[in-house]
Amino acid sequence: MRKAILYLAALVVAAIAVFLATYLLGRHPSLEAELERLTSPRTSPDPGRSKGIPSLQPAEAPPEAPVAPQDAGGEPLGAGIVVRRSPLEPAGMVIVVDLPALAPASGAEAPSYAGGLAAFFSRPRGGLRVGLRALAGAAGECGATDALLDLGQRGGGEFATALDAASGLGLGPRNPARAVQAAADDLSSVTGEHCVVIVAGGEEGCHADLCGTAPPPGGPGQRVHVLLLAPRLQPGADPGIPDAGSVGTLQPVFEPAWAAPYRCLADRSGGTVAAVSSPAEFEAALRRIADTLESAVVVKGFHYTGQEITGISPGGDAGWGATLRQGTAEGAGVRVFESDLFPAAFAVSQGVYALTVRYRGQERTAAVAVAPGERAEVHVTFATGELFLQALDAAGGEIIGDSTGFRCAWGADVFPGGGEESRPVASTCSFPARLELAPGTYLVRARWKGIVRVVDEVTVEAGASAMRAVSFGKE
Repeated sequence: MRKAILYLAALVVAAIAVFLATYLLGRHPSLEAELERLTSPRTSPDPGRSKGIPSLQPAEAPPEAPVAPQDAGGEPLGAGIVVRRSPLEPAGMVIVVDLPALAPASGAEAPSYAGGLAAFFSRPRGGLRVGLRALAGAAGECGATDALLDLGQRGGGEFATALDAASGLGLGPRNPARAVQAAADDLSSVTGEHCVVIVAGGEEGCHADLCGTAPPPGGPGQRVHVLLLAPRLQPGADPGIPDAGSVGTLQPVFEPAWAAPYRCLADRSGGTVAAVSSPAEFEAALRRIADTLESAVVVKGFHYTGQEITGISPGGDAGWGATLRQGTAEGAGVRVFESDLFPAAFAVSQGVYALTVRYRGQERTAAVAVAPGERAEVHVTFATGELFLQALDAAGGEIIGDSTGFRCAWGADVFPGGGEESRPVASTCSFPARLELAPGTYLVRARWKGIVRVVDEVTVEAGASAMRAVSFGKE
């Protein structure tokens, strides 16, 4: 009996020793951690998530819709509007002058307009590079204009020499479209702000479509200012203004009938128009334009996806552009700059401006301050979505191709939903079609080989894609 008890005690001691050796010498941290994980209490699944095995559910909530891109380092001016500031580079100006109009008519007592131009060249604004070009080329030609003075920091002596050498030049028909394009080429080396100033004394002679839908010559960033050499009204010259020309009376703004194409060129490029009737007024007008080159505001528009909007506005509901108003007051003394182009560029003097930017029925506003020697580049992001249109033939196969070279024989036009269909907000001549649109409801007219299909009530949301398929088989 005693031996049995001793034998059992030895077995217990041995078992305890084996247990202690196994626990102290053979612990495995990863297994211990797994044991702790398995025995820990479970958290209840998020009721907002889809049902399923909790351990396979995502740890984070689904991402929200993509947000509009923002420029790094930009100063916010409002929702979707940022401004980036940089030093203004040296500016340039090319004066395109109507040479025959510089001198008064034979026997006239008025002084020559050339005196005002000479006075401007004698005291140019510091750092401004100025060039001179004739508004016309050789007699009877519409293909070129004459360069009179290369771009540089000039003085009155060089201008006088260039004017003497210009005798007999620029006598052909006035050619503003070609002259502006040549002046823009002259300014291509200018890194700062630049502009073209047209000095005209008569009607445009080369029949350019300056008021058409094509972008103005010189590109979307080229501003064109126009100075009209228009003599002051003489007493009794205008029956509607009997006191015009009398001593002590204010002269009305006088714009001759031939000025309409020049005004189109200035308005569509963000430039200004002024009528001058004396050398002193001529010089003052040139200096006002030169002074605006001391600062600049550039406006760029972007889709929600970050793609930049460029070119001339198609008008209508799809119209885009920018308006810059000096100060916030209303009245005749407030200067207003307008442009139907993106990017819109304004050469301005220092100050605070009210900016309005529009794109396809959307409008953004902000106040922009610009200092002397500063360039303020404003980026405006508009909420846009995507419409993807797929076309199927009678057999159900997808139609793929571009009909631009076939007078847009197939494609689609997008109209505002419930509105007039006279002007589409977007068009394409290819299938499949991808169109960037402002949020809203639209009507789509698709065509293929004389067949027209209408897709009504297409809703486009910001940052999202709406997909539609159109079949040109049997109804």
